[in-house]
Amino acid sequence: MAAVKKSKELTYKGKPVYRQGNRIYYGDLDERLILVMDILETEQRGDVAITKKVKFHIQDNTGPVLGEGTNYRSGERDNLYSAFDIGSWWLQDALDQ
Repeated sequence: MAAVKKSKELTYKGKPVYRQGNRIYYGDLDERLILVMDILETEQRGDVAITKKVKFHIQDNTGPVLGEGTNYRSGERDNLYSAFDIGSWWLQDALDQ
C-alpha cells in the first residue's frame, strides 16, 4: 500500500496564500473578505524576478467568481513584503469589525 502524501499549503501569518499568474490571493477563502494583490512590475536579477510594484486591495469574497468582488480598501507599494505587511493588517482589521 502506497503512502498518501499531503500537499503543503503556503501560508503567511497563519492564512493561506494562492497565486495565479501575477495575482496573489491571501486569506481564508471561506471568510467574507480576502486580500488580492496584483504584481504590476518586476525586475529580472539573474534567474529571479524581483517585484517592483504591487497594487493590493481588500475585497469581498461572497461573489461567485474569485477576484471579482467589491473593493473596500486599496493601496500600492514598491515591494511584495510591504504589500503583504500592510494588506494583512488591513484584512485582519476588517475581519475583526
